[in-house]
Amino acid sequence: MQTLSNWQNKADKGKLIGTKQYDPELIAIIEENKSLKRDLKVVQEEQDILNKEG
Repeated sequence: MQTLSNWQNKADKGKLIGTKQYDPELIAIIEENKSLKRDLKVVQEEQDILNKEG
């Protein structure tokens, strides 16, 4: 199971042998996008909690 996870992580970063190597700027944008999605999810959950209280 760990091996599969390692492969997935490398593929996501464009570092898996046999996969297309991504531009470092594209990787940075992908990482920023993931971070923003996580932040948005937290804010949405907080908003749901506040709406239930009000």
